[in-house]
Amino acid sequence: MATASELRIRSRLDELARASAWLARFADSLALPAETVFRLDLGLTEAVSNIIAYAYPDAAEHEILLRLQAHPDGVALEIEDDGRPFDPLRAERPPLPASLEEAPIGGLGIHLIRSMLDECHYRREAGKNRLTMLAKRRATDESRP
Repeated sequence: MATASELRIRSRLDELARASAWLARFADSLALPAETVFRLDLGLTEAVSNIIAYAYPDAAEHEILLRLQAHPDGVALEIEDDGRPFDPLRAERPPLPASLEEAPIGGLGIHLIRSMLDECHYRREAGKNRLTMLAKRRATDESRP
């Protein structure tokens, strides 16, 4: 059973499937509950999509480093990129729509990350953004079959 894993992906949307599959393999090795895996995958997908869409001032391909670390009470996912400095945890919270019909497409990714993950931390080190998200096991989580 691995307690840590690392994956380097390119700053392209087609890399999201590979990243999700990597996360699922790690989660399977730990027998993580499906709800925990869902929250981690949502955080991964939203954060990496935002990095690809907004972090880079050029059209060049960049590398994004993903790290998973098992903890006794959950799993931490760290995402590292060399894009513009951006702390998503300081971003203004968008107004929530009154209904699904009124919801705009896009713009709620950071809100979802903050809402679905138990802890989020940001730091800028050595010219890189590092976002760490923790998904704790919850008493209501169903075990994976």
